[in-house]
Amino acid sequence: MKHLSFGQYLVEKGVITLEQHETALQIQNKNRLLGEISVEMNYLSRDDVLRIIDYMEGHPNVQFGEAAVSLGLINANQLRYLLDIRTRRKVMIGDILLERKLVDEATLQMEVMNFHQKRRKLNNILIVEPSHTVTMMLERMIHKYGYNVFKTKSGAEAIRLATVVKADIIMTAALIEDMSGFDLCYRLLTEPDTAGVNLVLLSQDDSIETVEKAFDHGVNHFLKKPVQEKELINVVYQIERETSTRRPEKILVVDDSKGARMLIYKELHSAGYNVYLAENGRDALAKAQKLAPDIITMDIEMPVMDGFEACRALKENAATVDIPVIIISSHAESKIRVRGFEVGAVEFFSKPFKAGRLADYVNMLLETKKIRKHEKILVLEDCNITRHIFKHIFGKNGYNVYTAASVAEAVELLPKCGPDIIVTDCYLPDKDGYEFSREVKKMEAYRHVPIIMVTGAGRREEVLKGLASGASDYILKPFDEAELIARVGAHLLSKKLFDEVTGERNKLVKLNDEKNKLLGMAAHDLRNPLSSINGFAHLMLDEGYAEKRRDIAELIKKTSGEMLELVDNLLDISVIESGYVALTLHLNDLNPVIETRVKLFGMIATQKGIALNHKPSSIPPFIFDLGKIQQVVDNLISNAIKFTRPGGNVGVGTSVENGRVRVEVTDDGVGIPEKEQEHLFTGQKKISVRPTGGERSTGYGLLIAAKIVKAHNGTIGVKSKPGAGSSFFFTLPMEQAAPTSSP
Repeated sequence: MKHLSFGQYLVEKGVITLEQHETALQIQNKNRLLGEISVEMNYLSRDDVLRIIDYMEGHPNVQFGEAAVSLGLINANQLRYLLDIRTRRKVMIGDILLERKLVDEATLQMEVMNFHQKRRKLNNILIVEPSHTVTMMLERMIHKYGYNVFKTKSGAEAIRLATVVKADIIMTAALIEDMSGFDLCYRLLTEPDTAGVNLVLLSQDDSIETVEKAFDHGVNHFLKKPVQEKELINVVYQIERETSTRRPEKILVVDDSKGARMLIYKELHSAGYNVYLAENGRDALAKAQKLAPDIITMDIEMPVMDGFEACRALKENAATVDIPVIIISSHAESKIRVRGFEVGAVEFFSKPFKAGRLADYVNMLLETKKIRKHEKILVLEDCNITRHIFKHIFGKNGYNVYTAASVAEAVELLPKCGPDIIVTDCYLPDKDGYEFSREVKKMEAYRHVPIIMVTGAGRREEVLKGLASGASDYILKPFDEAELIARVGAHLLSKKLFDEVTGERNKLVKLNDEKNKLLGMAAHDLRNPLSSINGFAHLMLDEGYAEKRRDIAELIKKTSGEMLELVDNLLDISVIESGYVALTLHLNDLNPVIETRVKLFGMIATQKGIALNHKPSSIPPFIFDLGKIQQVVDNLISNAIKFTRPGGNVGVGTSVENGRVRVEVTDDGVGIPEKEQEHLFTGQKKISVRPTGGERSTGYGLLIAAKIVKAHNGTIGVKSKPGAGSSFFFTLPMEQAAPTSSP
């Protein structure tokens, strides 16, 4: 069930109308305006509220709370607490509907039960509270709504239980037996197994200092004691809504400063990410191996192992090499940035950074990772920094990137990656880029791959030298990212068009070869009947022709009929191989088609002493080309009779399976060797077995049948064993899509 509010659920069920729901929401939000709550809590004055409203008029996409933070009137922690108060004050939508007599109590209770059974919800809630009375009260409240409740008085036991019972929510008092509730929350946050648990702090003290301390320790929601049932359940429901919209990506934040860690944590967690914490480089390596995060943010100066060393180790480990690392440091000097890129970082943020900027960048990085293109780029660059920059730029634009630091390494990579474009520096340690370009252009497999030269020299002779060596384009250092991507995109498009033209050309060459083979086979098959007709013509000139006239005429009729069949087949194949089988699709009934063809071929089978049996089944009318499918059925039945000995059996059956019609023709004839079966539907080779009654078989009928079935989006196949007979079948979809081209 998609995540709906109870009011939305009632509208969807038809219990209330959309207008009634909107009215109830207006009542529900009365006295819950954030500005009114802020003034009531002495966080803002009336003049502050007016300033915020003026600001929002100039920034229409900014919410009241965001505007208040942007103006510096409240901080992020205070905003979170105000939002918690608004959540706690929320009046249940059901109570509003009852009060306004929009539903009766029995209906409401029934729908509440149905809603709780069907909706996606959290299950396990752990209460950490030293007071037995408070614990029992909280347990009673929570149990009423179908949640599993676990209890403990100590922080150490809470940490153990959180993993054992897989707690979804932990509600802890500010003061517990062996530690403070604040310390418990932070310890839960730093453990990989419990970092994703939703944390609620319960305290009688709701001073600004206490609230800020709670949120600084990783608390998600703050509830003031004594806790009211509606306030408690409203917070639980709010957590469920937040959980349902949380992103799946994991981010590991590495910083030795607790304050910096929590600042980054709050920004990324509020953006919906699952955030994990590490205190130093060594801690980060262990957690990266266990968690496989999607992104890592890394401080530089840390005890035990600094950020540079940790980043280098991540890039040397196959399990973590592809995890993007964002360096966040108060040191923004050029040499620090350069060293960061050398060890594999993708971006550098200076502390302090503007609120929201890191979350925006992380979102962009993760979204571009999802946009994968099939094109492959080989980058040849000996400078670690430049090579890394190329890889990052191309990677975030969705390309598959392969890198080499030398010509020898690049040549070795060519057959492994099969690049669509090559970006190479001009000057390299073993050979220069010009020589590499000339080598590539001599390779048959890669001579059409575009090469872009990257050089710091802007001299005309250098550019001409690059183009003369086979390069398609050049870019000067330092390069602009937008220009680089635009140029690469243009050359990739040209390469794609070239590949498509080459593919069509190769297809035409193949078709031409097949046509020549087919004409060769046809010429061979036409020679014998033409020789016969020529001989009969000579007989007609001999004396005594009149006595043999009828017999010769019969032979001429038979021979010319075989030639006509061969020519008809060739014409069918010619049309089919032109690239499209023209179908006349209508709603037809297959049952009478099968019955008529069985009756027609029944006489032929009887003359040969073969029993032709039909197992009829009721097939609903569906869309197909009646004439073409009749041609396929004729071919399969005719072949079965030809390759079955007198006294044998041929069966025709139909069925419907998984929305597809299946027609099957079986015989107990001579069968077909397994190695020849793969050529049956290609017309490229004749099979070794021959018809049992001297009948003629060109071998083209099955080729034509296969093309017709394929054009119907169907399948055709055979099961056969020499001496045991054959079973030919084809299937057609009951719901016919547009006919497919059948080259």
